[in-house]
Amino acid sequence: MNRKGFTLVEVLIVVIIIGILASIGIPQFSASIEKAKGGEARAGLGHIQTGEKVYYAENEYYTTVQGNLDITLTQKYWTFSIATPSSTTYTATATRSGGSLSGQTITMDQAGTVSGSWLYI
Repeated sequence: MNRKGFTLVEVLIVVIIIGILASIGIPQFSASIEKAKGGEARAGLGHIQTGEKVYYAENEYYTTVQGNLDITLTQKYWTFSIATPSSTTYTATATRSGGSLSGQTITMDQAGTVSGSWLYI
């Protein structure tokens, strides 16, 4: 008798191998997605920095009002705010909204220094 096909043991071994590969690959994929979302925040902070420089050149002080910068930020995963401790400095903050990393921040000051609590800085 000539039987063709796979035995149950062979199929189980393949399923176990696929499970092991998935358990390694899915977290790596999730980390890559979060890093990309951090790029979205850096882009928004870069827009704020450019707007602040233009505003400072025209008015000789920085602003805390995004509307004064003549930019519109429509990022999906981040909210932005600006603080000006003095007329010659500012700190723009991107705060993660939603997801498991909600509340983490990336900040950029007038010199372009990036810091914050974001896991993937």
